[in-house]
Amino acid sequence: MRFSLRFFSLAASVSMAIPAMIAEIPAGYYSRLEGKSGAALKTAVFDVINPHTPVSSYSNLPRYFERTDVYPESKQWWDMYSNVQRFAPSFSGLNREHAFPKSWWKLDGSVEYTPAYVDLNHLYPADGPANQAKSNYPLGVTAANPKFDNGVSKIGYPVSGQGGGAQYVYEPADEYKGDFARAYFYMVTCYQNLTWNSTWMLQQNEYPTLNSWAVELLLKWHREDPVSQKEVDRNEIVYEYQNNRNPYIDFPDLAEYIWGTKVGESFSPGTSDIRQATRY
Repeated sequence: MRFSLRFFSLAASVSMAIPAMIAEIPAGYYSRLEGKSGAALKTAVFDVINPHTPVSSYSNLPRYFERTDVYPESKQWWDMYSNVQRFAPSFSGLNREHAFPKSWWKLDGSVEYTPAYVDLNHLYPADGPANQAKSNYPLGVTAANPKFDNGVSKIGYPVSGQGGGAQYVYEPADEYKGDFARAYFYMVTCYQNLTWNSTWMLQQNEYPTLNSWAVELLLKWHREDPVSQKEVDRNEIVYEYQNNRNPYIDFPDLAEYIWGTKVGESFSPGTSDIRQATRY
């Protein structure tokens, strides 16, 4: 069970015995994935989730965040980048953060040409100073003495074998590493047709899209930090707005069929293990 003492005052009233909610996946939504494997499976997922309805605008994101990223027990923003307490509807001190940096797909100086710019599956409210320190650095594990550390987010030199040539990497708190991994799995699938400006974590092809070190890192975080009730609830709300889902939240083992221990095996959404969400 994922739980952090910094959230105790907010979550203490929530019974740890409450069973995890089961995703309300529409009948037939993932039927295209049946029997697919490897690259064909990833492209089938792309075909399911890519054509979706973008939200109205970047400036209106806080309105959506009030449903996707506020603690259910209070009006506190659920900020995965810091432990500063801020409360909705005020958005003061927060940024609209692209977890998957927008500069990685920027074309001719513009980022608005693709729905990725306003895709809620990787957009979150984020503490301003932490977001600025994060910049567009790749995910990774920081070496000793990071240049930025607020107790939740760390930015520093990457450990050996990580970073893909970037000077710094961004390391989220342990209780959010899986969240970021699944957001990245979604982005490199939903937008596998884009041309990337950054190759720190990415390859310029449809499969596997991620560099080998990035695959290893994201799978590790995905396995060690399982899907939480927060992600399950958020996935349902995003589906209401965008008419698409993050399949790596609905079926965590899907990542194994595309990048991990089950590559080459046929995937079946009817028999795949539906995620067992944990509650903070």
